[in-house]
Amino acid sequence: MEKEIEVKVKVDDFKNLLEKLTNLGCVFTEPVIQDDTVFINYDRPFIEFKTGDPFLRIRKANGKTIFTFKIGEEMNSIEREFTVSDAVQLKDTLVFLGFRPEVRVVKTRRKTKYKDYEICLDEVEGLGNFIEIEKITDEDANTIQNQMMDFLSSIGVESKDRVMNGYDTLTWLKDNPGHKKI
Repeated sequence: MEKEIEVKVKVDDFKNLLEKLTNLGCVFTEPVIQDDTVFINYDRPFIEFKTGDPFLRIRKANGKTIFTFKIGEEMNSIEREFTVSDAVQLKDTLVFLGFRPEVRVVKTRRKTKYKDYEICLDEVEGLGNFIEIEKITDEDANTIQNQMMDFLSSIGVESKDRVMNGYDTLTWLKDNPGHKKI
């Protein structure tokens, strides 16, 4: 089954990345603000998720509401998403089904495509700037992530700045000092 495999790296500044990616033929979208609320249904701290725990997300962006279902690992998951017409009804339904809103992430995102990768430049409130590269595939996740890091290294992104958690986990950890990723 195809999964979304990704690599995320913290960066200081997008100027050089934009220039290098533009020179490769990339054309970026206009910046879009994405306001995400992540819902979980387990009775332990958010950070104690286990592989296989479902993550549900309501994203508001560009006047639309997008519902996302993820299951798997943080940087390697099965993901399905679709547009919904009523965010309030969706939230009420999720709560009724035993899910609770756990973390909110707001970011400004610019996207482009390069070969079979989707590349995002994200300014995440409270966390900083990141480049994220994704590929939808059924290939081996470690192999794909290594290829992604090789590509990012070729445009000057350093592997030492790689982040192994999603923005939701990073935000939760920032907002809940004293907890550590297990």
